[in-house]
Amino acid sequence: MNRGGADVPEDAEDAVRLVAGMLRRGESGEAMREHRRVTSWSASEAGLLSPAAHEERGTAVRIRRGGASLLVARAGDGPAALREAIREAARRGGTSPFLKSSARGAARVREATPEPRQDDELAAPIAAALAHALPDPRGVSLSLTVSLVSVSRAVVTPRAYLPCGAALRLEATGRVVRGGALRHVAFQSSLSLPGAFAALEIALKEALRPAPRVAAPSGEVDVVLSPSASAVFWHEAVGHPLEAEGADRASVLARVQGALVGPPRFELLDDPTRIDLPGAYLVDDEGVAARATALVKDGRVAGLLTDRRTAGADSNGHGRASDYRRPPRPRMSNLVVPPGDATLEELLERCGDGIHVREISGGSADPESGRFVLLVESADAIRKGRLSAPIARFALVGDVLSALRNVEDARGRDASPASGLAVCVKSGDPLPVGGAAPAMLVRGLEARGLK
Repeated sequence: MNRGGADVPEDAEDAVRLVAGMLRRGESGEAMREHRRVTSWSASEAGLLSPAAHEERGTAVRIRRGGASLLVARAGDGPAALREAIREAARRGGTSPFLKSSARGAARVREATPEPRQDDELAAPIAAALAHALPDPRGVSLSLTVSLVSVSRAVVTPRAYLPCGAALRLEATGRVVRGGALRHVAFQSSLSLPGAFAALEIALKEALRPAPRVAAPSGEVDVVLSPSASAVFWHEAVGHPLEAEGADRASVLARVQGALVGPPRFELLDDPTRIDLPGAYLVDDEGVAARATALVKDGRVAGLLTDRRTAGADSNGHGRASDYRRPPRPRMSNLVVPPGDATLEELLERCGDGIHVREISGGSADPESGRFVLLVESADAIRKGRLSAPIARFALVGDVLSALRNVEDARGRDASPASGLAVCVKSGDPLPVGGAAPAMLVRGLEARGLK
């Protein structure tokens, strides 16, 4: 399900002329074409229901002048939709667009998208994953939505037609109740389909683990985060504060560029070129080439994620839109932390008494203050450096500067993709994101029980 290229349609050259012709002196802008298909299955302990499929094609044009911007969206991703959107943008802006086209521009050739698969072919491995994870459904209540999402995008600038790529990803969201204990499921994978189905089975087995026997902790705790939980921690605590929002809303980390905030050897990248992770793309939604951006280097704040609004021509390719109807804004793609050389056993021993967090089901962050909240779905107690009994759901609370000061330098050997890092929603705009990080030890976080 890796993100690959897309074929260039026959009207590409004419589309570039149209976008160039719609812009006036002092303006910048682009057009975006999108094709999205979502096939979803509802699952319960009784099995799968018939799938529901939704398909949408759309085109948007965007014009920027100074601090003002204009976005016009139309259904359809062919030449007619682009011309209609440009006409409407011209009407609103009081200009006359250049709409002369070649004969070839009338062709309605679609972008290549991931090859569709028969729903029946997909239902069988999903049902198998459920059956293997839940061989005995007695005493279990399962409410799950499993979706295969196919997205293809292209950006048309005044100079070029730029395919963003085409991707498939498998998602699962819902809840499991067993023995009176509720657990949330948040899963996504951009692996090849066989690998994604295998990963889904593992995630479901984790959600169906026996109900915790130990009450939720309260107060200050030392925490060993699994690779998956570690990736979510970096996403919420560091990634969001380093999404550029402008000087008037500078985050706590953006205000300390160059400052030492973590272990001296620590590095954190946002890397949209990691095609094995869900947040990958070839160019961003403003037509800027994807490239890895260092957020933390040698323990110091090294950069921000920017788009054309916040950085102009110096954008580092992180202008992302949830769909063609929404404007781009600086957003994460795939946060990556290089592995260390410690084993999990060594991290547990260093921790002593604390908590081993397996999965984080969600979280939030306030970039300006640096405060964050992580909802721990699955965790075990650590007693004298060894794993003990499962514990009930709870929240981890902290502020990023204090948390980074308390991250131990030792990190796990395995920087594996995070299965629990699902679609990120910011200001109502959902986007696929990914992460790969090793296990790590953080001291002095605050634990709070959940009702």
